[in-house]
Amino acid sequence: MNGGTECNRSPAVVAPGAGVALVTLFADDDALLIDETADLAARLVDAGAASVLVAGTSGEFWALDDEERLVLVSAVLAAVPPTTPVIGHVGGVGAERGAVMATRMSDAGVTAITALPLGVGDDLAGFYAAIGSSSGVPVLAYHLPQAAAEIPLRELAGLGVAGIKDSSGDSARLIEEALDMGIETYTGVPTLLGVARDIGAAGAMLGIANVWPDVAGRAFQGDETALGELVSQHTTSLHEFPRALKAMTAARWDVPAHVWGS
Repeated sequence: MNGGTECNRSPAVVAPGAGVALVTLFADDDALLIDETADLAARLVDAGAASVLVAGTSGEFWALDDEERLVLVSAVLAAVPPTTPVIGHVGGVGAERGAVMATRMSDAGVTAITALPLGVGDDLAGFYAAIGSSSGVPVLAYHLPQAAAEIPLRELAGLGVAGIKDSSGDSARLIEEALDMGIETYTGVPTLLGVARDIGAAGAMLGIANVWPDVAGRAFQGDETALGELVSQHTTSLHEFPRALKAMTAARWDVPAHVWGS
């Protein structure tokens, strides 16, 4: 453990490079494995992950209560080097709960907050305003239309966020976000790593980086062979999400593969 929460984790760009959208590890009885998840985060960073997103979609956030998310974020912060950006996810809940989590995660030392607007309805501005006003660190919007959590481009500029994690796989949208809107843009889709690099996007936060953080890093830097390998592995990892991803992670790192509730 490196005790990194005492340090300033706010680089000029929130999380440059290819980071990992960290899986959350559970025992066979669904118990949260906090230390094991934090240890996995540290190993992934050692292997090349540029940042760590905690309790996001790959992290089965729906299986975690608010306190578990906070404890997990704190454990990851303590496990990874103090220079590693750590992003805490507070989405999937209402604005009031998200704001409380944002405050507590900021106090714990995260580099940034991201929030999936799942179930928010039409009040995107209110949702992100509540989280932004409660957070002492940058806030990233989170666009995931596959989960019915959409952020229309026409509304993005008015949300007051520092950037966006866009997992839509829409290259035209990614380009508009990065070039026309000028906000920090992170792709969650390996097939767009080349586009993201070419347009000067800030980085990526990838589920498949749980398995191959080193390959993800090389792919983002322009290694076409690595990109081909990563895309192939990503396709496999999508089967019965997140079951295949966790099985692949377990096979490489010898960690539990259990999916919560299964």
